[in-house]
Amino acid sequence: MTATSTPHAASSPPPDAATALEARSLVKDFRGFRATNDVSLAIREGEIHAIIGPNGAGKTTLFNLLSGFLKPTSGEVHLFGERIDTLPPHRIVRRGLSRSFQISSVFPTMTVRENVMVALQSPTRLPGQFWSRLSKLDELAPRADQILADVGLADAHARLAADLSHGEKRQLEIGISLTQHPKVLLLDEPTSGMGSEGIARVTNLVRQVAQGRTVVLVEHNMSVVAQLAHRITVLQYGSVLASGAYDDVRHDPRVIEAYLGDEDHA
Repeated sequence: MTATSTPHAASSPPPDAATALEARSLVKDFRGFRATNDVSLAIREGEIHAIIGPNGAGKTTLFNLLSGFLKPTSGEVHLFGERIDTLPPHRIVRRGLSRSFQISSVFPTMTVRENVMVALQSPTRLPGQFWSRLSKLDELAPRADQILADVGLADAHARLAADLSHGEKRQLEIGISLTQHPKVLLLDEPTSGMGSEGIARVTNLVRQVAQGRTVVLVEHNMSVVAQLAHRITVLQYGSVLASGAYDDVRHDPRVIEAYLGDEDHA
């Protein structure tokens, strides 16, 4: 874990900032295997919070618990003080939490703009109105175009999603996540599999979309974490190993031992 610290996109939220997302003693068992073990964390409103750890540490399981795609064996998840772990994912989205996925979730045979339009329809009555004229979708066009501009894909609106580069697909996925006006955005390895140019582009995008919202990301690239995260939670074997500011965590002897000083395993 040898990346150097760099300035954050914005100043850290004040210590008395409201808690946006909170995990309380989360446990998840799979047929005798404990994927998360008594995980607790409180993420402040306006914070960029990174969750790191080696493969198998429980990061994706934790993300699935926070977003409702998995139900905890025990423990609770709260969003702005409201318990949400009992709700299905679509109702959690409507309460202000949206997420991207580690594996691409775009529709490859649709255009970039159509992917965003489909996502914009979900909270409206349009998906159930199969008899309605397609022209009704035009009402969503200005919002779709604004989102594509925000994620740097305005010029790619007519391209098929299948023809996008890996980095551009990640940009599109973030755009799709923004269609639900999230107050809290979960990003699962947004720079995974990218070269340096793609990493820089997506890092800048995350910095941009974090303005005015809370962002939680799983990320292996410690240089990206250093640039973006106000605080970090380190998982190991499904438990919280350390949590705090980047500079504090990277000098923690437990974290150094767990990663053997090698950022490639962070």
